[in-house]
Amino acid sequence: MKVFVEITAWESTTPNHTYFMDDGKSKAYAYIPAGKDELFEFKSPLKLDVRGRKFKEVANTWGFFPRSDLKLVGKSWKVVGSKGNEYTVTEEDGVLTCSCSGFKFRGQCRHTAQ
Repeated sequence: MKVFVEITAWESTTPNHTYFMDDGKSKAYAYIPAGKDELFEFKSPLKLDVRGRKFKEVANTWGFFPRSDLKLVGKSWKVVGSKGNEYTVTEEDGVLTCSCSGFKFRGQCRHTAQ
């Protein structure tokens, strides 16, 4: 999962958004609208036409990982925290746990939030 900020210079007032895409930049899983902070995940990945558009890759400080992919991975998967640390989220009998310190101390974290 890579994060790209669109830097296309449009002739109109079309805003540039931030997109969460696969490595080949062909499918978008989520986006953050220009001028906003809230991430919106698509119900299913969208094919994004990148022809004539320019993007700049940025760090995934949001720790976003598409929920649709989690089901395909199995009982454990890796997530990236807001500071770039990698954690393991595990599902056992419908209960999610995480290896991050927030989950250790509070029993909950944003990596396991549904």
